[in-house]
Amino acid sequence: MPAFVSLETVKMRLKIDFADDDALLDGLIDAATDAVINYLKSAAEQYLDSGGSVPSGIDIPPVIQTATVMMVGYLYRNPDQDPDRDFDPGYLPGPVISLLYPLRDPALA
Repeated sequence: MPAFVSLETVKMRLKIDFADDDALLDGLIDAATDAVINYLKSAAEQYLDSGGSVPSGIDIPPVIQTATVMMVGYLYRNPDQDPDRDFDPGYLPGPVISLLYPLRDPALA
């Protein structure tokens, strides 16, 4: 399933130079992409096909790619918890929100 970032991009930006965790990272990339899509709401629709998936070859803005990589990094570093209290339950980490907030379609009450 195509995502907002590739495995190669994540490994390069997070400085992961081994293949042992590739399957784990693929799953985290999917989860992070879904989290970013959920945060952006309808603003993400321009990057999705009619089935709600990211089509191959679509041009994802660098800010969305960076936010997705950051989210993968948070999930990879602390798979079971948030010991640094980087984010509140129900919210994305602050730095990820800071990148995505200007792009977000705000929820209606």
